[in-house]
Amino acid sequence: MTHAISDRRFMTQFLLLSVVSGITIGLGKVVTTMFAIDLGATPLQVGVIGAAESIGMVLVTVPAGFIIARYGARGIYFAASLGPMLINLAMPLATGWAALAGGRWLIGLCIPFRIIAMNSSFLERLRGNGETRGGWYRGSQQAGMAILGPAAAGLLIVHAGVTPAFWIVAALFGVMALFSLSFLPARDPAAAESASFLTEIGALLGDRAIAESCFVEFLSSATGALFSTFVLLLAAALPPLTKEDGITVLLVQGFSAVAFLFLSGTLVARLGRGAAYAVALSLAGAALLLVGLAHGLAGLAAGAVLLSAASAVVHLINVRMLASIPGGKSKAAGLYNLASMTGSSAGALGGGLLTKLVPLQSVFLLWLPLLFAAAGFAFLRHRTARPLAPQEVLP
Repeated sequence: MTHAISDRRFMTQFLLLSVVSGITIGLGKVVTTMFAIDLGATPLQVGVIGAAESIGMVLVTVPAGFIIARYGARGIYFAASLGPMLINLAMPLATGWAALAGGRWLIGLCIPFRIIAMNSSFLERLRGNGETRGGWYRGSQQAGMAILGPAAAGLLIVHAGVTPAFWIVAALFGVMALFSLSFLPARDPAAAESASFLTEIGALLGDRAIAESCFVEFLSSATGALFSTFVLLLAAALPPLTKEDGITVLLVQGFSAVAFLFLSGTLVARLGRGAAYAVALSLAGAALLLVGLAHGLAGLAAGAVLLSAASAVVHLINVRMLASIPGGKSKAAGLYNLASMTGSSAGALGGGLLTKLVPLQSVFLLWLPLLFAAAGFAFLRHRTARPLAPQEVLP
């Protein structure tokens, strides 16, 4: 009974922290973009500002997992929250787009420590009978990032201005730093001194279950980024739709993603990993067809819902696998988050390159055989690989 109460308390505090974390991400990005526009930044410069944070995150994501395994989630999360707090306090002093890009890059160096500290703590709580809640972390963060954060940004910019908005983001980082001290674990369970960094990376990637999960997450993130990056432009190119209709589609995607992540855990828990991946691939394929052939808002919205469902299935099944790994979770979580980040970048960049070859809407149709080819490669690699140890067998 005590453990159940403790678990319930942890989950309540964790989800609250996750929602606020998502709000700071969504709010910070929108406010920075609006400030850059006020400073006269060009579309290319705005793009560089947006990419700067991602570049910073990719650089430290995997090392962050190893540092957290050694020193613990609680202290690292606290320290990594102070950096963005101070940077956001200084952001209103920027006089040009380059300073904003530098600020976002520095924030990007801090964010992976926060993400992986939370991710590894969450995965540890899921071990055993908690896998049906595997989507709660991403779902709560998505609610803050895709729904509450942008909404708060709109209200603050209209009624208070950019500078107070940055100050509020900074204050939220400070509040999260203090709040995390009350429940995040001091150190990964079973964390131990071990081999060199590169040796451990090789060992993790040598685990077929981890490698396959990272590859599938890469594909899922790339496909999701393709949609979210270009749906506004696609809506504007489909008369009588407008960019505002594209925003509606993104909201549909955000709400449906949150719903699937919170509500489909029990259903996905009944599926084996191979079957779940097949379901997700089918849903993603149907989504790409709908978007690639859409003539109006209904087709785009339906594609958004199916794509959200596919992403939720992939995430839930991968989280179940990561939660079952013996020992600390932060190192595997670092690799998993790196796969997600690089997939998102690849989807946006790959889609942009494909628009040089085919019309925008045809990009979604062209992505379909690429996705199935990558999935087929993963399947063949799985079938021809060495015999599995018992813990690696697909359920």
